[in-house]
Amino acid sequence: MGLRRAIGSLLTSRRVLPSLVAAVALLPGSKAAANELDFVTTYPNSGSFPVGTSPGGAGAIYSTIDTLPTGTGVFDPFLTYQGSQAGLIEQGFNTSKGGPGQGFMDDKRVDQWTHDLHLGDLAVINKGGILYYAFELDANETGNGNNNKLLSIDDIRIFTSPTDTAESVGDDASLVGNLGTLRYAQNATLGSVANWVLIDASRSEGGHTSGSGSSDMILFVPTSLFAGASGSDFLYFYTVNGAHDTPDGGTSESGYEEWRAVVNVETVPDTGNTLALLGLGLLGLGFFAHRKTAKNA
Repeated sequence: MGLRRAIGSLLTSRRVLPSLVAAVALLPGSKAAANELDFVTTYPNSGSFPVGTSPGGAGAIYSTIDTLPTGTGVFDPFLTYQGSQAGLIEQGFNTSKGGPGQGFMDDKRVDQWTHDLHLGDLAVINKGGILYYAFELDANETGNGNNNKLLSIDDIRIFTSPTDTAESVGDDASLVGNLGTLRYAQNATLGSVANWVLIDASRSEGGHTSGSGSSDMILFVPTSLFAGASGSDFLYFYTVNGAHDTPDGGTSESGYEEWRAVVNVETVPDTGNTLALLGLGLLGLGFFAHRKTAKNA
């Protein structure tokens, strides 16, 4: 992405990145100091960011994944977002506020497919003797032969809060820190995109199709980073996509990007890059029961 496009993204009201640090990160020459997890050149693949480059970064694991079925009705996302203009950075965070429909930032389909999430909704995964929470991305990009098959994941920041803090942020990404206690950050500085992941939605480990219907990446975050948090705490998942160069200009130009929480995992192999995840995804009855209880309280 050229600097002009990056600055244009920064100045667009619904997708303003937190600071000019993001534009600096996109300057030629700055990439030498960047940490890229390239899941395109080598596939399948997994990796972590170096110690000291982000809170909890060395312990969180990013990995390619290829699971079916996805699609919104089965995938059951807690965060759905999409930039309204090609070539612009997109960002969003999960909340039931700001809707219905179009929500804060680039959030979409509030509050059916973008909604509140609580720490207690998540499954605890034992992977190699370490306990994790996991979040899965359906990039929903078009497949092989299309320029927009690539997507960069440029920041993820996860917060917990005993109260609903979403409206204290709204559309202003510079206020994302108001969401609560920072538990994990892909980049140490809010607004930086120096640590980033590049994925190719046309790739598959099991021969599945691209687009909506095949998930693309999973993030494992150590549960140790959530020490002191309560299961009833709100969990906020903020993410930025499309800041780095890809053949289509580093943006998402196809369908919605969707994230779901892993809530029921039968098997996660400790070795290899192909993750056999059984019973993924459905917040389903547990989530809606929680909402019903909250409304009746």
